[in-house]
Amino acid sequence: MLPSEPPISRVSLRRAPRILLVDDDPSVIRGLWRVLRRHRPEFQVNTASGAAQAIEALSGLSYDLVLTDWRMPGGGGRAVLEELLAHYPETARIVHTSHLEAEESLASCPAHVALAKPATESEILTAIDYALNCVGSEPERAAG
Repeated sequence: MLPSEPPISRVSLRRAPRILLVDDDPSVIRGLWRVLRRHRPEFQVNTASGAAQAIEALSGLSYDLVLTDWRMPGGGGRAVLEELLAHYPETARIVHTSHLEAEESLASCPAHVALAKPATESEILTAIDYALNCVGSEPERAAG
């Protein structure tokens, strides 16, 4: 009888979290991308420049988290969040907006986190970790 091999760890089979960044401002996308590359290089990051492009991206891949601007042409963040709730409710949702206090409809926003622009690196990372934890997809990271 051959000795049995140790079981394969679920952690080793788990893919890196997949993140979709949605904003119509390319400089915001670049800034968020840099933060994630620096602090969460294991994340798979894709981008969309508006609601329509984000909804198309959602139909092509599954995402663990979507971080979206609230005000954008073509439906904005509300359209993205409605699509997520209707078809991908297990996806963590973050709204990133400069209209956090002034936008009354944001109070009923179905996001796990509402993040004010401009957010610090620490605020962005904390929001991402919190939102992923809300849906049970907190990434495994080595201490360091």
